[in-house]
This record gives sequence, C-alpha cells and structure tokens, in this order.
Amino acid sequence: MNRRATSAPAHSTRELLILTAERLFAEQGIDGVSLRQINWAAGQRNLSATHYHFGSKESLIAAIYAFRMGRVNERRLALLDRIEAEGRQSDVRALVEGIVTPVMEEVDSGPGGAHYIRFLAQVIGHPQLRLEDVWSSRHADGLQRIAAHLRHALPHVPPRISGQRIGLMWEQVTHALADRERLRKGTPGVSAALFVANLLDVVTAGLMAPVGPATLRELKRGAKA
Repeated sequence: MNRRATSAPAHSTRELLILTAERLFAEQGIDGVSLRQINWAAGQRNLSATHYHFGSKESLIAAIYAFRMGRVNERRLALLDRIEAEGRQSDVRALVEGIVTPVMEEVDSGPGGAHYIRFLAQVIGHPQLRLEDVWSSRHADGLQRIAAHLRHALPHVPPRISGQRIGLMWEQVTHALADRERLRKGTPGVSAALFVANLLDVVTAGLMAPVGPATLRELKRGAKA
C-alpha cells in the first residue's frame, strides 16, 4: 500500500509532488502509478493538484529529471573542470567517473535520493518515453562535454560505434546502480566504494575495447545501404 504523507514536510507543494512521484515511480514503475495516486500519497486534498502543477505524466517525469539534474550537472561540471585543468580529458576512466560520481552523490545525499536512480532505470526502460527530449534538457551540458571528450579519447572507435557505446555505457551504469540501490540492504559486505570502482573498471573496458571484425563488417554494410 502507498505511504501517504501524514504531515506537511518542509517542501513546496510542487517539490512534494515531485518527490512523491519519484518514489512511487521507482517502486511501482511508470505505468503502475496514476496522477491521482500521487496526489493521495502526497496528502493533497485537491485531487487535480498534480495535473495543475505538471499537466501530464510526461511533464512530471521531465520535472523530476530536472529537479535532480540541476544539482548533478553542477557537480559534474565542477569535476569536469578539474579533469580538464589537470589535462586528463583523454583519461577514459576519469571521464566515466565524471558521469557516475555526481549521480552517486545525489543518491547518497539528495532529498529522497535513494529513489532517484531507480526512477532513472524505470524511465530508460520505458518503451514510450522520448528519452532524447529529457537527455537534451538544459542540464545536459556536462554529459555532452564528457561525451565529446570520450569520442576524442577513443580514436580507434568509429563515430557511429562510439556513440552507441556511450549510450550503452549510460544504460549499464544506470541499471547497475539501480540494482545496487534496490538490493544493497540484502548484500552486506559489499561496500559502495568497491561496487563503484569495479563498475568503473567494467564500463571503461567496454568503451575501450577493440572494434571486432563482425562489427566493422556490419558498419560497412550499413554505409553501403
């Protein structure tokens, strides 16, 4: 059963609805939650409060993403500035860390952050959401800068393949962190630092892997089509 707010927290109504929706989407999936359920769980007497503030479920999802990504992007840009100042913009593992670390900091320290990464995994896995509209938001400049550095750091990978690999990396990181968040209470002995370090190793190796003959053949075949 959904947990209903019993007292008014120190959040605006809009932020309360965002945090409540994020939690419910994380726990029950995007399609498993209605705007009416979000109203009820947030303790709103006005049954149309969520619709009033956001208009639609898609707009609410974009608002959740923007609520988190404002802070995540600030951390990512600061980390990226340090990487560039130290001349490490060709260090693939450092660039991947620039993607992962700000997300982990939001999960561990942001309000209701434990639900954030599981919400992201639900969004990525939804077949009807236009992810490009979300990922190209005003808070995506940190990701875009890192992606540009990654392409330059992988000169042996053709541009079409490097783009696919960066997309696959983002999905792998998101789902891995979401599974860790969902299961970590039941897996004692595995520290967050060890989990993330190993994840960075795996993802970095995938990005840097040689392009296999079969992939090159398919790439050439697609260019001729």
